[in-house]
Amino acid sequence: MKKFISVLMCIALAACSVFAMAGCTKQQELKYDIVLITDGSGINDGGYNESAWNGIDEYAGSNNMTCRYYQPVLDNGEITSENIEKYVDLAVKNGAQFIVLPGEKFAVCAYEIAPSYPDAKFVLLDAIPHSADDNTDRFISNVMSVSFDSLQSGFLAGYVAVMNGNTKLGYFGQYLSDDSANYGAGFVQGASYAADSLNVPVVLDWADYDSPLLDYNYSFNIKACYEKISDQKEKTFKVNVVDGIGSGTYTEGSNVTITAAPAPQGKVFDKWEVKSNTEGVKDSKVNISSKSKPSMNLLVEKCDCTITATYKDADFKQYAVVVAKEGESISNTIYAAENSQCDIKAPVADENKIFDHWESSVADVVEDVNAAQTKVNVTNQDITLTAVYKLSDTPTFNVTVETGEGGDTANYASTGSGSYMAGDIVEIAAAVPLDGYMFSHWENTDAYGEGTGIAMENEYYWNTSFEMVDRYAAICESMYNDGATAIFTGGNDKSDSAFTAKGNFDYNLNVIDAGAQNSNAYSTIVKNYGEAVKDCLADFKGGTVTASNCKTDGIYATFVSDDDDVKAEYDAVYKALADGKLTPFRAEGGAGYDFCKAFVERNASKCLTLNGWFLEGISIPQN
Repeated sequence: MKKFISVLMCIALAACSVFAMAGCTKQQELKYDIVLITDGSGINDGGYNESAWNGIDEYAGSNNMTCRYYQPVLDNGEITSENIEKYVDLAVKNGAQFIVLPGEKFAVCAYEIAPSYPDAKFVLLDAIPHSADDNTDRFISNVMSVSFDSLQSGFLAGYVAVMNGNTKLGYFGQYLSDDSANYGAGFVQGASYAADSLNVPVVLDWADYDSPLLDYNYSFNIKACYEKISDQKEKTFKVNVVDGIGSGTYTEGSNVTITAAPAPQGKVFDKWEVKSNTEGVKDSKVNISSKSKPSMNLLVEKCDCTITATYKDADFKQYAVVVAKEGESISNTIYAAENSQCDIKAPVADENKIFDHWESSVADVVEDVNAAQTKVNVTNQDITLTAVYKLSDTPTFNVTVETGEGGDTANYASTGSGSYMAGDIVEIAAAVPLDGYMFSHWENTDAYGEGTGIAMENEYYWNTSFEMVDRYAAICESMYNDGATAIFTGGNDKSDSAFTAKGNFDYNLNVIDAGAQNSNAYSTIVKNYGEAVKDCLADFKGGTVTASNCKTDGIYATFVSDDDDVKAEYDAVYKALADGKLTPFRAEGGAGYDFCKAFVERNASKCLTLNGWFLEGISIPQN
């Protein structure tokens, strides 16, 4: 049975082009000493898979060994032990002595699979085996792990930054990561070493985006702005929408979306009735795109008008789908036909909360109970759906939609306020203008008076939307505003935020990255998977963790300087780290603040000033 499964697996893999070499019919006759299982990407990804494969290929060529790689077809984009074991089994059947797994994504797989193949030697790069529900390191007799020295990597990043003339730096860290804390600790000490050797003052700001001490306000306000019609130079016309939205005063040529209110129970939308309110202009001159569609466009021409939504009796059975928000009595009711589907969307979450799941009065009618926007199957009974929310594990992006002067706040409210995550589509609508006013535009500012980087579909239209941006970038933007010219992101899950901030400011500003080579970065302190895997293949020791660092050529900077003297000094520092003559001290407990405090208490630098930014009620003591 296993052989039959292997043959089927071979055919499927060949059809999906997952093998490094073609010819599945000959596959069982070929033996491979070393097999790389990629993370789903190919070996030309410019990242870890390519680096690991280059090292394997070089080692095999120098030692008269054969090698190949498998590129798994992932389960919904995820690496699972069930899936990876098929490739491990195939590798072992084809004679693999070594199986290389690149990255933390394989840590659980190594823990669950390796003991079942005791004769195979597993190399786990940049990770240590652990169970799915416990991150405690496990040491398995046939798994050799590699850890990369984040402290030395950070040191190189800080040294390169200052030696290239940056005297105002930022570290964008992650409090809940020991790895990030040590990247930051190294960055501070590398920058300090360079500053002291050059005798130049350097300021370095440290912010952990997820710190419980974080005092950064991610929220922002959007204000609906109005202007007096009497101030308008162009002629304006008033549109009155009855039983629908779109009312307002507009200039000639405006394209206005008019939408009917939801049909009452037992009714369906019928048509629009249109009336010109300007003497001498016929009703037919009111230019709408459709009389029969509940949402259509009006091209404003030379007349005031009234547009009324009308309804007729439904000729089919209807059932109520009530969408409610947990803890609130206000709800939205949709009347849907028997044996039909309708779309539902959860109301916007309150501040610091995110959508969690739907609860339904009727079982098994919601297509995806964990999706804020989904479909409901309506059969022959009413349905009540309650959107349930939970506190967010990370800071949410709270939006307050305000009504400026000229909006009718007594009878209407501007809508869209709530809590959002990056990628959410935020829909906002301005309150109807007071008599004598017309909607003008939207303004947005964050808590620090800065722009938020959002791009509205149409900032000059009263009803519009935008995609929530990565608000973590606001921390890096604040650093740039404060004068930083280079920010380091080592070990941070939100490292892309620094690149977002750079794009919002000036492309002459620098981001220094760590991990896989990043062409967008000023310099990347690369984890050299290729060098690390060669070391493990040459001297495999199961059940151990080996360090990859300057001594093993396991890390390097993609760009050092255009100055030959700086390059020579960098080489000397690299060698000093390799030889143990430079020994930066580690951050303890994963907390940036604790390291910052210890650094200052040690009087560790004569030229570098270290600030722990956004720390509520705490200042790092300076001597």
